[in-house]
Amino acid sequence: MPELPEVETIARDLASSVVAARVTEVWSSGMPLRLARAIDLRGIRAAARGRRIERVRRRGKYLLLDFEVKPAERRGAPSAPAPGVLVHLGMSGRMLVEEATRPRAIHTHLVLSLEDGRELRYRDPRRFGWIAAGTPIDDCPELAALGPDPLGELTVADLAERLRGVRAPIKAFLLDQTRVAGLGNIYVCEALHRAAIHPATPAGRLPARAAALLDGIRAALELGIRNRGTTLRDYVDSFGAGGNNAPALLVYGRAGERCPRCAAAIRRRVDAARSTFFCAACQRR
Repeated sequence: MPELPEVETIARDLASSVVAARVTEVWSSGMPLRLARAIDLRGIRAAARGRRIERVRRRGKYLLLDFEVKPAERRGAPSAPAPGVLVHLGMSGRMLVEEATRPRAIHTHLVLSLEDGRELRYRDPRRFGWIAAGTPIDDCPELAALGPDPLGELTVADLAERLRGVRAPIKAFLLDQTRVAGLGNIYVCEALHRAAIHPATPAGRLPARAAALLDGIRAALELGIRNRGTTLRDYVDSFGAGGNNAPALLVYGRAGERCPRCAAAIRRRVDAARSTFFCAACQRR
């Protein structure tokens, strides 16, 4: 599943390529997405059709497209909120900018046609992603329960407070989007290695390590963003290219290899049906 660096990469790419473009039409395949829920095509058309894209941003693992308020709407209510569209990429979702003359690939489920002859296409073979509209988009219920963003909102003091009294393992704590938004399996493994914290350590024992943990989280995420994301299977950016971060991973996917810090063997274990990669010498319980 694309995590914070991958979604941030796509958001930055789209911000540089489609902001100020006007949406002329919205098309849907009619196929349901996550949990077999139908796309709200009427709501998405109301939010996007005939409007310019004013901003593209990320919140947690969600991609947000903000649209302009039409002049007629502004005359009726000077402080009218701007509509927007929310996109979660799920396991295999892609947001691609392509020429309208190029045939739409199979598994394309939503298309925003732009007045300049391009299309912003959402493609999702597994259909685990989700798309919704809202006015304002920040009021969407999908965003209401998200924890703070580790790059822009989370502080050491806040993280320490959130850790206190939590019995769950620190890996499970960091994967919980209501506690910290945007982290997934890859970057949690990388962050815990950087902070020298064993993934099974109860979170409630770590308030004193909050600074090291937050530093590890940010270092892992920022490297992933610089390298345009980690491609292991499905992830591509908005132009269809894979990320470059896989060779820079310290422990994830490297079971049996040498730890870059101490040269001990990297181990793999399974926690809640997910692979966990760590160094038992550096990351002691």
